[in-house]
Amino acid sequence: MIKRLGIFGGAFDPVHKGHTQSLKYISDLKIIDEIEVIPNYLSPHNKDIKIDEKHRLKMLEIALKQLENIKLNEFELNNKTKSYTFETLKYLKDVHPEKHLSLIIGLDSLYSFTTWKNWENILSLCSLLVLERKLNDSFELNKELESKISSNFDDFFSGHGKILILKNDLINISSTEVRLKLMNNKNLTGLVDDEVLEYISKKSLYKI
Repeated sequence: MIKRLGIFGGAFDPVHKGHTQSLKYISDLKIIDEIEVIPNYLSPHNKDIKIDEKHRLKMLEIALKQLENIKLNEFELNNKTKSYTFETLKYLKDVHPEKHLSLIIGLDSLYSFTTWKNWENILSLCSLLVLERKLNDSFELNKELESKISSNFDDFFSGHGKILILKNDLINISSTEVRLKLMNNKNLTGLVDDEVLEYISKKSLYKI
């Protein structure tokens, strides 16, 4: 059976329970053998990353240590340039030519996916495992993407270029919200791992 590799990228500025619960949820489904978490060096979407990569990496190490079959991959951090998903996937495909690659994204990213650099080539290298989130009803999915949606796991893993949307009850929070709460000394219980919060406090991160 072909080994299945999940890819979970982002700025993780900071990592929060929306990230870790998503990873645990997919891991617990037992549909993927291993997930590689790949933090950006610079965001491809021109987001202003607030915290140095060494701190973001350390927070990820703290948050992920209890999760099984999940590894940190520093490929984009080591490149020290803007992180494009297509380039990372090309690298992963060279390293793991025999594996099925699943890029794990949120539903919001699926709706904006056709704005990503080389999005059609991305779909030649992987399939999209999409975590459903509550979105504005005015969003409309690109027709070509809609035609690629799989109805079951067997079809999804039969090749690349497929899309599978996973319904879930996961927490819906963004790193932007977390940073605002940190700057305003708001309670983050249940939103960020306690040890990550300790690290943020100790290093005086996200202060105005």
